[in-house]
Amino acid sequence: MPEKIDVNELGRTVDPKSLSEDQLVGALRAGLADGGGKDIDPSLFARLVKSTGKGQLEAVMSSDVRRPVLDAIFGRMAEFYSSKGSSAKRQVVHWHVTGAPSGGSDDFQTVMQHGACEVSEELSEEPRTELTMDGVQFLKVVTNNASPVTLFMTRKLKVAGDVGFATALQKMFTIPSA
Repeated sequence: MPEKIDVNELGRTVDPKSLSEDQLVGALRAGLADGGGKDIDPSLFARLVKSTGKGQLEAVMSSDVRRPVLDAIFGRMAEFYSSKGSSAKRQVVHWHVTGAPSGGSDDFQTVMQHGACEVSEELSEEPRTELTMDGVQFLKVVTNNASPVTLFMTRKLKVAGDVGFATALQKMFTIPSA
């Protein structure tokens, strides 16, 4: 295998299970360097998540690559927001991705209104709903490789606030899948 491979190539041609955890983390580190997340094909990333073992995903989400992965996902979230679910009313969601190497969580706020979605790291507004899940489950949800309803029923996803709205969130985003 070449020493450096981009994330799209990884999702397209490499079986991630053939890589060590360090190789996978290294490939993601290189692919996400200098804001490279905007160049990653979401369908290929979804395929990569789908074909990567749980232990490897845990290694990614407990490494220094966790934050660039989250930044890439949240940085492109507005692209995948569908105005089908839009409202004139501000809809605020707080996302808590647990299991950060520091022992806490990475927190983001999305505000959806008038067909637009804004993402912030400041939890500055009262949320309509809050979603809490670990990093692996988050990756699976945002790549359409896990059902949020199933994760909620198995207590791997915690919802505070408006559960009905949380259920509708998936329909508000065009989630690329593998």
